[in-house]
Amino acid sequence: MAAAPDGVAGRGMAEDRNRTAQRTGEATATPGFTAMVLAGGLGTRLATCVADRPKALAPIDGEPFLLRLLDQLAAAGCRRAILCTGHLGEQIERELGREHAGIVLEYSREPSPLGTAGALRLALPLLREPAALVVNGDSFCDLDLAGFVAWARERAVEPALVAARSDDASRFGALTIDTAGRVQAFGEKSAAGAAWINAGIYWLPARVLALLPPQHTVSLERQVLPELLPIGLRAFCTEAPFLDIGVPADYAAASAFFAACARRRRRPRGGLLVVDRDGTLIDERNYLADPAAVQLLPGVVDGLRAFAARGYRIAVVTNQSGIGRGYFDEQTLAAVHAELRRQLAAAGITLDGIWHCPHHPDDACACRKPEPLLLVTAMQQLGYAREQCLVVGDKACDIELGTRLGVRTALVRTGYGAGTERDGLCAPDLIVDSLHELARHDARDEVRP
Repeated sequence: MAAAPDGVAGRGMAEDRNRTAQRTGEATATPGFTAMVLAGGLGTRLATCVADRPKALAPIDGEPFLLRLLDQLAAAGCRRAILCTGHLGEQIERELGREHAGIVLEYSREPSPLGTAGALRLALPLLREPAALVVNGDSFCDLDLAGFVAWARERAVEPALVAARSDDASRFGALTIDTAGRVQAFGEKSAAGAAWINAGIYWLPARVLALLPPQHTVSLERQVLPELLPIGLRAFCTEAPFLDIGVPADYAAASAFFAACARRRRRPRGGLLVVDRDGTLIDERNYLADPAAVQLLPGVVDGLRAFAARGYRIAVVTNQSGIGRGYFDEQTLAAVHAELRRQLAAAGITLDGIWHCPHHPDDACACRKPEPLLLVTAMQQLGYAREQCLVVGDKACDIELGTRLGVRTALVRTGYGAGTERDGLCAPDLIVDSLHELARHDARDEVRP
């Protein structure tokens, strides 16, 4: 983030931002950006809980929900926020005023409901930048928002959205995302089960908003985003906690949600542990397609617990050519991964993401290990540099993956690991019997990403 203006006011703004950054635990190095906050919904489903105020001002532990969202924006480097208001919008203006935590606040109020995209089109004259971060004013995703903005800016001409992981997509609708990270379809809300969902966070070029008809009622979710699919809509996938307060049950859970987020942020930040799946986390089984056959290897739970206790985040990067070979499909793989997550969650362990290559080895893709695309994507989306990562696996391709990017590596003797060591197929930084032994080495600073 650029330095604050000189003088007393500048020092006060800098102090506010520092306090906000400490509160939210997010990075502040991203150059300033403008956010457009959709805070004009009628909130009919939440009317039994907060009938006297707009949904964005629903109190969470005595504080309006919208303030938590603005704190997150401030910590990520937001300089201006355009609040798109409507129903009871005057309450939002009275509550927030013209500045919050160093963010200049401006308002665009609908004279009548225009839908989410219509509200953005109405506010477009206030946008002075080529693109904006657009966020829903009634949902929250505890991701590295600055990381998403930086990632999106690298793809300046492309619109993008944040895809959050949900254990039950029936309320939101599942996203179909291809291996290149592009959204292919928006699913119906009736489909249950774990899936990627639209988190209500977007990077939208001004030129896209300018194409919308002014003073028309248009839905961003139902009309605009599906029309962007042929030209390209990128997905930034995160497994960070997600909350939508649009219904009473989820609103009632908001206090516990934010308390859990605060505990998560207070953990010391360690590194990024990047682990292979088969032979490293679970038993090696030929083209595993049965969730019932998922079995954690000895030392995995204790090892991952130890890494997590020291502030590591955990990502899985795995080759799954069974899809390319036609042995099973993406839905089957998702069921296997849901079972893996379930078993780890039962032991108090959370995976921060699973990245897989579905291609046949003959496809010469850029994501099959040891090609680096999946690892680079995981580091970008989780906000880690190469020197902060440790790649662990039982095959030569795992070790070569880390070596190609200059990342520290460890070979485990589980799975194919003993044979890999015996045949001298790679040169890892460390060879261990299990993830638990690796965690003990890490604690003694023998391996430190």
